[in-house]
Amino acid sequence: MDNKILLTGSSGFIGKSLTINLLNNKYQVFVILNNSKKNKALAKSLKKNYKNYKPIFINNVKELKKKLSKLKVNSIINLASKYLRSHNFKDMIDLINSNILFTTSVLEAYPKKKLKKYINISSVMIHKNSENYLPLNLYAATKKGFLDILKFYEVSFKNTKFYNLFLHDIYGENDKRKKIIHTILENHRQKKSVKISSNKLELNLLNVKDVNQAIKVFLTKKIKPGNYIIKSSKFTNMVRLIKKINTKIDNKVKLKVLNKKIEKKIQKKITSLPHWKQNFEIENDLIKYLNDNN
Repeated sequence: MDNKILLTGSSGFIGKSLTINLLNNKYQVFVILNNSKKNKALAKSLKKNYKNYKPIFINNVKELKKKLSKLKVNSIINLASKYLRSHNFKDMIDLINSNILFTTSVLEAYPKKKLKKYINISSVMIHKNSENYLPLNLYAATKKGFLDILKFYEVSFKNTKFYNLFLHDIYGENDKRKKIIHTILENHRQKKSVKISSNKLELNLLNVKDVNQAIKVFLTKKIKPGNYIIKSSKFTNMVRLIKKINTKIDNKVKLKVLNKKIEKKIQKKITSLPHWKQNFEIENDLIKYLNDNN
């Protein structure tokens, strides 16, 4: 088993979950972290429990060459990503620095002969209206920009298999991001109404634990390089979901349906990841989370 991993984006929601999963499965996990008090505290707590956790602190991307040149890992998993639904001028700089400059710098800094697999997490948001390429926002445009950059490295890293894994909406326990499941739980806890933009809103929701399983498929199975997707077996109508759940729990979710225009659901055809299957369903998970609120 290729058990040495370099992981970017380990302090994010998916990254934290994947880091613990890999550590529990005896992988040696090197993570790149900004040199901040918050990240140092996070690293300190993990190092207490996992000897195979190896943080690499940097102050800027210029340090990556020195920090990574002598590192020996089999695979890089890129989860580094700044997400914003909309942006201002400062956000634009942060998006490009995180989603393009940093991710490219890691590849540029790492010795090309040592790397066997590069696994990049991308987003279906680059396929607005299910088009071949139509970014939903600037975040999506930066994700596509990095995909284009990867094409260059695929040529120069001749011994490396490159994979892009496309995701829809991800949820899970301890998710503090301002996404719809977090909003439902927070408003339910505070006894506030959950505002759903339209009774036609449908989302493809996948548990982060299912994402972890997909990453392990890339690490352990023989997969042809290329683009793959994992997704829930069906899109979920959010209004119907909440109404159905309210029949099964005592402390009901207060619901307010708005009449806003919504984006078309993205159903771009991308190859399904082989050897992977969905193990978690949003209805069962959300009932559990809501009951835990009480």
